Amino acid sequence: MRHLSLLLLCLPLSALALDYQVDIDAPLLLQPLLEDNLDLLQLRADDSLQERDLAAMVEGTPAEARALLETEGYFGAEVQVRRDGNRVTVRVEPGLPVTISQLQLEFSGAVTQEPDYQRFVADANSSWSLPPGAVFRQADWDDSKKAALRPLLLERFPLARISASRAEIDPASRSAKLQLTIDSGPRIRFGELQISGVERYPDSVIRGQATFQPGSPFRQQDVLDYQTSLERDNHYSSVVVAPLWEQLQGEQVPVGVTVSEVKRQKLELGLNYSTGDGPGVRLGYEHYNLFRRGYTGSVVYDWKRDRQQLDLGLAFPREVGGYSHAINLRASHEDVQGTVTDGRELGVFRIRQVGNIESRLGLEYVQEHESEQGVATRDSKALIASYGWTQRAIDSLLRPSSGYLIEAQVASTVGELGSDTRFQRGYLRLANYWSPSWLRGTLVSRVEGGQVFARDGSEVPTSRLFKAGGVNSVRGYEYESLGVEESDGTISGGRVLTTASVEYQYPVTQNWRAVVFFDAGDAAGNWQQLNLATAYGVGVRWLSPLAPLAFDVAHGNRDNRWRWNLNLGLAF
Repeated sequence: MRHLSLLLLCLPLSALALDYQVDIDAPLLLQPLLEDNLDLLQLRADDSLQERDLAAMVEGTPAEARALLETEGYFGAEVQVRRDGNRVTVRVEPGLPVTISQLQLEFSGAVTQEPDYQRFVADANSSWSLPPGAVFRQADWDDSKKAALRPLLLERFPLARISASRAEIDPASRSAKLQLTIDSGPRIRFGELQISGVERYPDSVIRGQATFQPGSPFRQQDVLDYQTSLERDNHYSSVVVAPLWEQLQGEQVPVGVTVSEVKRQKLELGLNYSTGDGPGVRLGYEHYNLFRRGYTGSVVYDWKRDRQQLDLGLAFPREVGGYSHAINLRASHEDVQGTVTDGRELGVFRIRQVGNIESRLGLEYVQEHESEQGVATRDSKALIASYGWTQRAIDSLLRPSSGYLIEAQVASTVGELGSDTRFQRGYLRLANYWSPSWLRGTLVSRVEGGQVFARDGSEVPTSRLFKAGGVNSVRGYEYESLGVEESDGTISGGRVLTTASVEYQYPVTQNWRAVVFFDAGDAAGNWQQLNLATAYGVGVRWLSPLAPLAFDVAHGNRDNRWRWNLNLGLAF
């Protein structure tokens, strides 16, 4: 006997744990509630559970089960618990649930004097989930109270509170009377901005983006919009905007803005390479406080063997409503497929960013000189009014797995003012990342199309015509090598464009993806002349800390050649 006792002491605690089973005999809809909450089930795996604990739980289960059932509206439930050895049976007869017989929802305080008071009442009633006749549930009761209070907290009455809340339950008649009174408190207005963290840039950059003024009615959405606007401003690396309730003065609350500023200047260097274009270099410089007014000046130079481009930009700080303005001057030189094009562009833009949508209204003046084999073939100029609309909605810029891009552009010359010919241009681009649960990896798809409407296409600037081929177009072909083939073998731009691509990215490791893809597309003088060039290939993606790095090898079926390229950034 002594040896048996010693053996039991040496056994692990799990070997001494109580072993019992629990059967729930209840309507199917109520079984999950009991199984997920009854102590009999939740503590069954506890190694320290002893016989006296099990006996106490069996005794307390009827009251525990009835309390759980009351949260679902069953206030007259009968619960019986029987233990037979190591098996415990819980039998539940819930009866009929309690339903709402009367609802009394009232408001007090300054909101009752508002001209649109009835709107707050209507909002509370529309979001109420326990109307007369509904089954009483504790979760719905709690959610309804929060929903009735929310409209006031978000607009004008952020100090609103529930002053009275009562649910009278009559189990005999299976009815419930609900009473809720909300005290709106005073009508709150915005106070002064209190800005901290400003060292390098004028605080006018911050103040100019607020959609509210001291004395404006408080709206939580205004605070959120202000935060979002400042987060997008390239002067700041982090931003916190919050009402300073501890400094509430009467009915005005100051708004605190704390920022962390970026350095005044930034220098960028980028390198790339492709079979057709050879090596490429991109140099960029930005200064964020020109004239000490928070203006952003930029210089970007792109160099490739056959293409060079210089961009000079001046951007003004964002204003109320998400608007900003920019001026851009561009000089470019291209020698593509035997056609040499020198261009100059000056553009003035009004840009608005709201959420993930950017709209851009512009007026651009374009001059181009084109020659083939040293002989001038075209001089063109155009004054163009343009509008662009872009929505980017992807889950991550560094590790995209779902989301989409919609980009649309329309442009037109301003009659014949400053232009050699009248023309109109339309362009649409769609891209999508999709990672369905049944597929390991991500499908990336893209389509684009465009058309130029002109009486004389030869007078349209080359930069406003279409070519295809290269990265983000039809891989497997040299950059802009797909277009209208002239009699001397050179390639000029077409009036119509269409391309499409589908790509499958397979995750090899956390930071590396293997890729297979198929591309097709062409640019031509009209839709009847389109002759789609196709290509297929493989590649890898490195999800670097800066941006996805893409290396692709593609086979162009039209000329039966393999080409490769290296690119930094998203496909769109």
